[in-house]
Amino acid sequence: MKSPVVCISKSGAGFTLIELMVVIGIIVLLVAVSVPLGINFYKTRELDVHESGIVQVLRRAQLRAMSVEDDSSFGVYISSEQYVLFKGNSYISRDTAFDEVSDLPDNLSITGLSEIVFSRLSGIPSDTGAITLTIDNRTGTININEMGKVNY
Repeated sequence: MKSPVVCISKSGAGFTLIELMVVIGIIVLLVAVSVPLGINFYKTRELDVHESGIVQVLRRAQLRAMSVEDDSSFGVYISSEQYVLFKGNSYISRDTAFDEVSDLPDNLSITGLSEIVFSRLSGIPSDTGAITLTIDNRTGTININEMGKVNY
């Protein structure tokens, strides 16, 4: 009976330790470069999302006031934790049944205007100026002029 023939190649078909280390080094380098870029992109998008959310709420409050919905003025109150679309002449005397609350993240800081009320029919804001949003070293600014135009 013949024994089976086992052929072992001596052509070096495997990977050497140096080749594996080079590949692992390239992968580590790619991860080291892409992670900070991804975090930077995420924080920039987070700022953009909250900035556009506040702008949308400001414009909705203005439109509701201009359409004389429920024969009332509408406004927006902005604090460090949230922003609120409210019905009434001020945040303190508002009708809480109509509040639309949106939460803000802890890492976002807001400075500038905190309460803007739009008058019925004309939509003229009670205050003008800027609202500044900051996450880390990224800043976004929302401007409201005396005619009620909201820019960002």
